[in-house]
Amino acid sequence: MTSPMVMPNTHAMQAFHMNPDQLGAPVKLLDDARVEWLLRKKRVDLRAVRRLLKDHATTVLLGESGGTRPRLVADGERPMLWDKVKDDYKGPGGRRMAGRYLAHEFRADADRRMLYLEEHC
Repeated sequence: MTSPMVMPNTHAMQAFHMNPDQLGAPVKLLDDARVEWLLRKKRVDLRAVRRLLKDHATTVLLGESGGTRPRLVADGERPMLWDKVKDDYKGPGGRRMAGRYLAHEFRADADRRMLYLEEHC
């Protein structure tokens, strides 16, 4: 993978050249603290998405612009985001094959999880 492109904001994250679902292994994400996250599971089941969104120990990113430009989701945004995702999820357990959201799980180590939600128009 090429060197990370960092976006200028308070929670700078590496931008992807295409969404994580389309990238070949290994898929790594470098966060603003220079922590390297490794993609562990693509297309997470909707029940796991719900559980991870509710777990405040889990970092949640929303990959805007087709899943390529991640931004940190604040705790207060999570319930509103779940309301959108649950009815428009195109991964396992979702109701629509052509939904707007798809989720992946990243890990920094055994105890640190990140939920990455791709958002497509």
